[in-house]
Amino acid sequence: MTLRKSTSLALIALAASVWIGCSSKEDKEKYDLYYGSGSKAREEASLVTIQNEKKAPKPTETVSAQPSASTTAAEPAADTVKAAAAPAEDAKPKRKPVPAEVSALLNKHACFACHQAYDKVIGPAYSEVAKKKYSADKIVELVHSPKPENWPGYPPMAPLAHVPKADIIVIANWINSL
Repeated sequence: MTLRKSTSLALIALAASVWIGCSSKEDKEKYDLYYGSGSKAREEASLVTIQNEKKAPKPTETVSAQPSASTTAAEPAADTVKAAAAPAEDAKPKRKPVPAEVSALLNKHACFACHQAYDKVIGPAYSEVAKKKYSADKIVELVHSPKPENWPGYPPMAPLAHVPKADIIVIANWINSL
């Protein structure tokens, strides 16, 4: 009887030690960076950036209308080069940076784990969601109770009922601005 108990306990201890020992320190650090204290540090950095943006005045850009006198016939003016490059730039979609306030919310609720602004990760890119032209209320509804039939070809999203409606509306307004 004691042999049976000690054998089962030894097997459990062996399995636990193998399971714990398989995770390397590097893996634990990566996990912590994305889900542990690292995500909190990203949130705090985003909040600091938001506060700094609110305090600092917006810089204004001034553009010279005339090319400089040093431009020669062999060197085309910068405006001409920009005009020639414009069609190539128009072919690529313009990528807006994610505002710090929105980035903080996306990090806080781990949205970046499956979505990016312009690139497909696990779920659709936010720019693709913007093309569907959902209202902010519809996006709130889809976050709280996802409908996989809206996004065929993607794995179904887990319901995120714990995310506050106010946070989703801020994110939804940003998505609709893309």
